[in-house]
Amino acid sequence: MRCHQMLCHATFRNLSVLVGVPLVALLGCGEGLTGGDDVQQVAGDVSALGAPPDAASTIAFQTFTDDVGQQAASRTRTLIRSARGYQSFFGHAPPAAVDFSREWVMFYAAGTEPTGGYQASFLFLLRSGPSLVAITQLVSPGPLCVVDDRVTTPYALIKFPAQPGASAQFYKNDIVTDCPGDPCASVKCAGRSHCEAGQCVVSCGGLLGGPCPGAGTCVDDPHDKCDPAAGAADCPGICSCVQTQLCTTDSTFNSDPAVCACVPACGPVCAIYCPYGNVVDASGCPTCACNPPPTDPCASVKCAAGSHCEAGQCVVSCGGLLGGPCPGAGTCVDDPNDKCDPAAGGADCPGICTCVDNVLCTVGSKFDGSPSVCACVPVTADPCPPDKCPTPAPASPTMICADGSTAGPTCAPDADGLCAWTVTKCAAP
Repeated sequence: MRCHQMLCHATFRNLSVLVGVPLVALLGCGEGLTGGDDVQQVAGDVSALGAPPDAASTIAFQTFTDDVGQQAASRTRTLIRSARGYQSFFGHAPPAAVDFSREWVMFYAAGTEPTGGYQASFLFLLRSGPSLVAITQLVSPGPLCVVDDRVTTPYALIKFPAQPGASAQFYKNDIVTDCPGDPCASVKCAGRSHCEAGQCVVSCGGLLGGPCPGAGTCVDDPHDKCDPAAGAADCPGICSCVQTQLCTTDSTFNSDPAVCACVPACGPVCAIYCPYGNVVDASGCPTCACNPPPTDPCASVKCAAGSHCEAGQCVVSCGGLLGGPCPGAGTCVDDPNDKCDPAAGGADCPGICTCVDNVLCTVGSKFDGSPSVCACVPVTADPCPPDKCPTPAPASPTMICADGSTAGPTCAPDADGLCAWTVTKCAAP
């Protein structure tokens, strides 16, 4: 990933807000460097980022990957100036993409971590006179993050134009990311299905020997720790649905594992807009009647863990007698929907959290501005982009249901990890 000059200069102006260490502290972090002319290394931890020098210029860099072996097991930051140094440090020649006749390399190893979810990276690379200033970042998972239960050794490798006459200065700007709560908190599943890892699944097999609905097939559940291939014959499974039958012209195949059968096709819908969804018939198809507005503005609102609904909006409480802080970089402000006025002597008024994007996120993460998060979170790619979904898509319409949820065709991974269409319907009133 290339750090473009325009982008780097723009974000570098924000560095001064991170900490307020005097300039002299920034220019004195070369202590602890070991190695000769080919390799310079700082073992262990380094100090936080100080105030950036006014005359510093940003150096564009590019990340790359290579076999780093056991060098990633210990926390180190290393500058490598030559192919000979690279060979000596890693035990093998540099990759062909690195040209030491005009490029240098930096290596940051965050050391051995107890779980997955850690991300190591270089944030900035600056040149100030004879100093080559590198700022690294380790993003650690917060207590709500779902991580792999395995030891990891996160690291980052970058290459950049050679800087003759410069020696390395290393600093850090580590953060802890607050992941969203339960991935199933806002997922509603119908009938026999239940939520696992944010997806609705239907259980089958196991000791109870439950069959799958319709033409569904029972397969191993990848989210449990029971492995039928390792002799666990009574492992419960989940239902997978693949269309193996033809439907009549007045029906369509519903690949939802909770159905997996031909169902009556919904006819055309009236050209009217229903802000609270259409009334559905006994088959779950929309009619030409609109649902009435809910009497409770929060009746159809489902809020994530740590937040609640007020006047139809999800908010996070803070302050008050309990003095609760806001998540991430959130700020506690007065709650306009209560009758407690801090300007009129209500010193113990509870507030609500507001979130303004004032945090610089690393590559591979983005800022989540919801008040219940208000922090950088890992970017999750769409597992089923349009080019991976089967064509043609189901002709069923997408509609708003009475409970505020949506129903219609959805392309998502099936039990085998393949992208498949599922047609959901509104629950009958």
